[in-house]
Amino acid sequence: MLFCSNAILQIMGFAYRIGLSRTAMDSALGLNSLVMQVYQMIVSVCISGLNIAVAGLAAKLDSPSMARLFKSSFIIFTFLWLLMAVPLMIAGAGFCKTALGNGRVYPTVCIMLVCIFMTGVENILKSIHIGTKNVRQCAVSELCEQAARFLLVINLLKGLTDKSDENTVFYIMLGMVFSEFVSVGFLLTSFGRKFGFKDKGSKKGLYIREITDVGFPATLTAVASTFFASVGSLILPNALMRYGMTYNGALAQIGEMNTVCVPITMLPMAFVGALSAVLMPEIRGIVERNGSPWRLIRRAFSFVTVAGAVASLLLFVFYRSISQGMFGRSPDHALMDILIIKGMVIYLQVTSIAVLNGLLKQRTVLVFAVLGELYQLILIMLTVPVLGINGYAASMVVGEALRLACNMLSVKKHMPCHERKHQYSVFPRRRMRRTDAN
Repeated sequence: MLFCSNAILQIMGFAYRIGLSRTAMDSALGLNSLVMQVYQMIVSVCISGLNIAVAGLAAKLDSPSMARLFKSSFIIFTFLWLLMAVPLMIAGAGFCKTALGNGRVYPTVCIMLVCIFMTGVENILKSIHIGTKNVRQCAVSELCEQAARFLLVINLLKGLTDKSDENTVFYIMLGMVFSEFVSVGFLLTSFGRKFGFKDKGSKKGLYIREITDVGFPATLTAVASTFFASVGSLILPNALMRYGMTYNGALAQIGEMNTVCVPITMLPMAFVGALSAVLMPEIRGIVERNGSPWRLIRRAFSFVTVAGAVASLLLFVFYRSISQGMFGRSPDHALMDILIIKGMVIYLQVTSIAVLNGLLKQRTVLVFAVLGELYQLILIMLTVPVLGINGYAASMVVGEALRLACNMLSVKKHMPCHERKHQYSVFPRRRMRRTDAN
C-alpha cells in the first residue's frame, strides 16, 4: 500500500518540480533548498526520533492506549518545537543573514515554523497508524496533502507579480503550510474514528519515559546527520564560488541539482521508503514477542539489493531521456552517474537503519551517523573548491558508503551464530523435515 502511494507521490513530485522549474528561477529554487536545510534541521530535533519511538510503541500497545500515546508524544513534540521556534523567531533575521546569506527570507522562516508544527502533529498520527498497521489512511493522507501542495504552490507562483527570489520562496512555503492542514485534518478524523481521543486504557501515567528512552538516541542520530548535511549544503555556495562561480550561478546549480538530478536518481526510494517504514515496527513487534526477526531481515536486504540494482541500472540507461522529457534539460552526466551510485548506497543504508532501530540499537545508529557525516563534511570542504559540484556528490557517496559498511557490520554482529551462514541467502532457507535432518 505504501509503495503504491509512494510511486504515485513520485509522479506527482515530478509534476510539481516541473511546475516549479517553469514558474520559478533556478536561483530562487537554490535559495529555497537552503531554507529547507533549516527546515530539515528543526524537523530532525522535533520529529525524527519521535517517529521511531511512537511507531515502535504503537506496535506493541493495545488500541485503548493509543489516545494516551498520542497525548504523550504531542507534549514532547510541543516542548521540542518551542525549544527551537522561540530562539529562531527572536534572532531569526540575523540568523538568515549569516547562515543563508539573505536576511529578507526571515518572513519565510516564520511561517516555516507553523508548517513544522503541523508536520509534527501529522507525523505523530502517521506513526501511530503505521505502528498499528493502518497504512491505508497514511497513503491517502499523503496523496491528498501533496495534491493540495502542488495546486496551491503552482497557482500562487503563477499569480505572483514580483518574482524575486525571496517572494518566490515565501509563497512556496505558504503553500506547504496550507497543504499540511489537509493531511492533519484527515489523520485526526481517522484517529478519532479508530481509537478515539479519550483514554480507555488503565489509569497509568503518560508514556513520556518510554518515548524518550527510544526517541532520544534516535533524535540525536537525526540531528547529527541533518546538522552535518545542512552545514555541507550551507557552505556549498561559498565553496562553489571558490571553485570559480558567481553566487547566483552557484545557487542556480544547486537548484538544478536538487530539483532535477536528485529526484530522478532517487526514484527507487518509493519502494525502499515504504519497506523501511513498516520494517522497523514489524521487527520491534517480533522482538517484543520473543520471536526471531532474522528471516524477515534477510528478505528485506535481499529485496532492496535486487530492486535497487535493477532500478539503478535502468536509471544509468534512461536518465537522459527522463530529464529531457520531463524538465527539458540535460544535467551534467558525471554528476548524474555519481548520484545514481549514491542512491544505491542510500537504499541499503536506509534499510540497515530500520533494522537496527527495530533491534533497539539506536545508540549504534547514532555513533555511525556522526562518524559518516563528519567524514563526509570534511571531504566536501576539501573537494568542492577543486572539483565543483561533482566533488560534493562524490563526497556524499564516500560518506554514505562508510556509514553503510558500519551499519552492516553491526547487523552481522547482533545476528545469532546459527543465522550467519544464511545471511547472504536471497530466499529464506527451507525448514528441514525430520527425515531430511536424519
